[in-house]
Amino acid sequence: MIRLSSFPLTSLVLPILFFCCFWGDAQKVSSQSLLDELGQEELMVRPVSSTFKDTRIINVQSNETPGANVLHFVIAHRFGQINEGAYALWGLDNASMRMAFDYGITDRLCFGIARSTYQKTFEGSLKWRALRQNTDNSIPFSITLYSVSMANGLRWSDPNRENNFRHRLSYTHQAIITKKWGQKLSLALIPSITHRNLVESLSDSHDQWTLGGGGRYKVSNRASINLEYHYLLAGLPDASVNSLSIGMDIETGGHVFQLHMTNSQGMFERAFLTETNGTWKDGAVFFGFNLSRVFDF
Repeated sequence: MIRLSSFPLTSLVLPILFFCCFWGDAQKVSSQSLLDELGQEELMVRPVSSTFKDTRIINVQSNETPGANVLHFVIAHRFGQINEGAYALWGLDNASMRMAFDYGITDRLCFGIARSTYQKTFEGSLKWRALRQNTDNSIPFSITLYSVSMANGLRWSDPNRENNFRHRLSYTHQAIITKKWGQKLSLALIPSITHRNLVESLSDSHDQWTLGGGGRYKVSNRASINLEYHYLLAGLPDASVNSLSIGMDIETGGHVFQLHMTNSQGMFERAFLTETNGTWKDGAVFFGFNLSRVFDF
C-alpha cells in the first residue's frame, strides 16, 4: 500500500535557509564596515580556500560554492556495473547522465538546477556557506548548509489512481562540516535527512537519516585522492546498503575532472543516500566521472 505524508515539514527548510542567508550577508557587511572604521586594512586573517577542489567530493556536496556571478556547469556519467562482464564491456555499454548548473548569487550563496536520466529526475537546490574556516584557526572549521528538492519524472505505474505532482517530490537537507588540515588533507562530516512525500508501503518511513564522511588528500599540485562513505541510520528500507565511493580529482586548467568507482548508481541525493543497492564484494559497482567548468559573468 502506498502512503503519503500529510505535510512535509522538511520542505520548510528552503525558505528558512533563504532568510538566514541574507541575514548572514547583512551581518558580514556590518562587520566589514566596522573594520574599515577601525582602520584595520592590513588585517591578514582570511577564509581558508580550496578545502575541496570542486562543489562535490564524489557524489555528495563539498563545502565549496561558485563565486559571485559565476556559473558552474557539471556533466556527470555513471556507467553500468562492472560485473556485467565483457559482453557489456564491463558496464561501459550502459550509462546514465546528469547535467547541473549552479550559479553564485554571492561568494557564499548559490542556487542550482539539474536533470538526471536516472528516474528522469529534476532538481532545484540552494547552498549557503554559513561559517568559513579562517587561516589563523580562530574559526577552526567550515559549515555549509545544502537543501535540494527532487522530482521523479517517470510515468506513473498506475495511471488510474489519483496522481498529484507533490507525490513526485522528495527533499534532502544537509549540514556539511569540513576542515582543511595543512595543504594536503581535507575532511568532511555530513549528516543528512531525506524526506519522501510518497513511499511504497506503510512500513516505510517518510524521513530517512544518514551520516556521511568524506576526505581529500593531495598527491600533487593538480591531483588528489577522494573517499566518501554514507552510513544508514533510522528509517531506511532493508534493501538499501551503505554508499561507498573512491576517486581521483584532476585539475586541467579551467576544468576539474573527477574519476571514481561507487556502488551508487544515482547521482542525486535521494538516490545515493537512500537507494544504493550495489555491493563492492559482488562487483556491483559503477565506474563514472564528473567534468566541471566555470563561466565568469
